[in-house]
Amino acid sequence: MATPPCQGLSSSNPSRGKRRGGSAEAYAEKNQLILAVPAIARALKPKLIVVENVRQILTLPTSSDAEERVVDAFQRELPGYHVFEGVVNVADYGLAQDRRRAVVVAIRTNQPVLRRLKKLGLVPWPSPTHGQDRAPWVPVRTWLEGVGYQRLEASSERAARGSHALHRVPAYDADRFALVADIPPYSGLSAYHNDRCRRCGHEPVPSGRASCSKCGAAMLNRPVVVKKVRARLIRGFHSSYRRMAADRPAPTVTTNSSHIGSDFKIHPWEHRVLSALECSDLQTVPRFYDWSPALVDGQQYLVRNVIGEAFPPYFTYLHGLILRLILSGGLPPESGRILAEARPGSSARSQPALAARA
Repeated sequence: MATPPCQGLSSSNPSRGKRRGGSAEAYAEKNQLILAVPAIARALKPKLIVVENVRQILTLPTSSDAEERVVDAFQRELPGYHVFEGVVNVADYGLAQDRRRAVVVAIRTNQPVLRRLKKLGLVPWPSPTHGQDRAPWVPVRTWLEGVGYQRLEASSERAARGSHALHRVPAYDADRFALVADIPPYSGLSAYHNDRCRRCGHEPVPSGRASCSKCGAAMLNRPVVVKKVRARLIRGFHSSYRRMAADRPAPTVTTNSSHIGSDFKIHPWEHRVLSALECSDLQTVPRFYDWSPALVDGQQYLVRNVIGEAFPPYFTYLHGLILRLILSGGLPPESGRILAEARPGSSARSQPALAARA
């Protein structure tokens, strides 16, 4: 299994996944580390190869002026394997998180099961159980209320800390806390929409303004920068300083989960971001995982970094059941029922997440 770095491709980095200029050029060599896998595979001849990465890996060219994709070069360098590629969303498997990733699986061509997979138009990873005409996605509200997390608030250091070592959030000063607290709970709105002036009480202050339209005071409950006596709105994406939508799966848990200015990071109804514990649970990291080395050193940000980099172990478990079935040398007689078919008229290689129900 290979999980190459994705900093230069991920939409959560400062270059927003751009492939030219800025950090993209610095990460170019890292982005193509998937091509280090074939040489190892040719030497070890494993029955299966699994690669997980961000979705952009499926469209990444081998160079800035090349038409060949990295995954095509991966197949070319592995003549003794058949390569399947697709995109999975963990929300489709009952997780309360919208997290989409590319999955590439190569099966050695002498494996008997490969012929049947190709004949039936199947791909070697779990079939979705939620979404579309299946069971509905799990909303983040259902998840958070179901677990019953201790209430936190970013108004002070004491209110921001729970009894669990990972259940804590950054505390804010009064102005920054107002930016979060004034967003109506369950609204899915951004602090840019806060329309009541905290100085004179005037409302609604028109959107797009950094100062009150009545008294002229800076709208400190909006994301603003104040220089001398003038204020201006912070430039950001529409998803910045915004509450998560309570009736949908949580947005992708990232390494920036503690920053309210990042994409949809504010709790759906409480006045804070999600704690590291909530992020870890959304990622299905087992509660028995030992975080003590980082916690002893006071590296809470490292904990969030590791959690945000992870691919949910629950999906990996489901995928492992499918791979074990394949490695056993065959598929059960009811495979036509428990394994989904590829879309008509397309090859299995190009399909999104289909295949065996775990």
